[in-house]
Amino acid sequence: MVLVSPLLPTILGDVEYYDLADSDLMLQFPVETGFLFEGEIDEKRFIHALERTLSFFPLFCGQLRAAPDISHPWRLQLLNRPIEVEFIDASDLDMLPTDSVIQDPWHYSPPLDVDALRTCEDAALLKVRVMDLPTNPRTTTIGATSAHLVGDGSFMIKFWRILSQEYQSTSSLEPAPIYSRHPIDNNCLEMYDGAELEKEFPQLIARNPSFHSYNTQRITLFFSPSQLYQLRETLSKQLRIADTPDNLVTLSTQDCVTALVTASCSQALAESGSTEGPVKFISNVLNLRGGIFPLEEPLNALSWANAVTPAPFDVVQTAGAIRRSFLTARDSSYQSACLLTIRRLWRDGADKRDKMNFTPQPNSFLLNSSWKFDYTSAHFGFGQSKTHFLHTVSKAPRYAKMFRRNPLLRQDSQYLDRERELGGAEFTFYLAQDDRSAFLRCLREQYKELGIEGELEVME
Repeated sequence: MVLVSPLLPTILGDVEYYDLADSDLMLQFPVETGFLFEGEIDEKRFIHALERTLSFFPLFCGQLRAAPDISHPWRLQLLNRPIEVEFIDASDLDMLPTDSVIQDPWHYSPPLDVDALRTCEDAALLKVRVMDLPTNPRTTTIGATSAHLVGDGSFMIKFWRILSQEYQSTSSLEPAPIYSRHPIDNNCLEMYDGAELEKEFPQLIARNPSFHSYNTQRITLFFSPSQLYQLRETLSKQLRIADTPDNLVTLSTQDCVTALVTASCSQALAESGSTEGPVKFISNVLNLRGGIFPLEEPLNALSWANAVTPAPFDVVQTAGAIRRSFLTARDSSYQSACLLTIRRLWRDGADKRDKMNFTPQPNSFLLNSSWKFDYTSAHFGFGQSKTHFLHTVSKAPRYAKMFRRNPLLRQDSQYLDRERELGGAEFTFYLAQDDRSAFLRCLREQYKELGIEGELEVME
């Protein structure tokens, strides 16, 4: 293990404390991100690059401090302390990532002590692992576990891009982070019923779950660019026929994939007699950058867009309901009121040291999508076609993630003789073990009814 400190002075100079927004207080959650490269990483060069990168991200080298009372914010004390970096030579190919973004089990970064973080004990906010894999030619993984309170997925992309640039000694194409926080108009709360707003965020009200594990099984679906196009065109055409002109919306690819999956879930859960279905409520994690926040907003900028589908077995109506929920959620005054509600609930949970319960409730489905994120732009000089993004997802039933599909991995240390088209998607979530086969059968039936050409690819 190597200890790596930020190059001084950091971007925040002599600042001793950094105030957190209450919506940063996701104390129990780590963010696990990583990459597989078809090549080798130079250890000394990587350490020097990380030193320079940490000078732009000094919050990772700080210590969480609880607020003394409700009138003061939680803070990070900027100690500029070193972070732990592990360099490992893997002994066998069992550590080689699978041909997907989601990796289970996760080998690619050390864990954080999130319980210590939640109680404000001395605990690291970032740990890194570099692993050399015994392939021929060599491949390498770089992974990090970071505390969610110092940055969501969008902020971590900035970290990885700057680290990649520093490693390559290239010009700064990715601008340095800006740590000022954009203000929110508190008067927006007066326009809405506070109790009704709280109902939009059951994940922040249900707390301290008693369970410790899930009896679920993974489902990973791969969609080719052609299949995504066909699905969107087919649902959009059927929606134009079904909807009145004043109610018509333009569907996104993500809307269509989510509707296809949730309608199939509803059918499978109905057939099994499960009390968990049908899926009537669909929540999408919403990035507020480009909305009420500027694109450079630091740390966390997340809310939810919540859809209620009038017909959970109908793919077309469900897709339309999802799109309308995004349009509602992006109204600036509503978005501001929701964020202020979220901040109050996160703060209440942090002050009480509660654990939030993000297990989707019965009849609900939650998608935390990174579909539009270009993670492999952090390619460390190996090129995006030889860079594979790695991530994790909760094993809670009906908690999903969606990504751009990775390039093809090598098999038996050799390149495959065909190229994978850019623009495909990966959609991963977990279901109760007894429901997996029924879901896949219902999904294939929906596929056939919609006339989508090409075989549905499922990771086994």
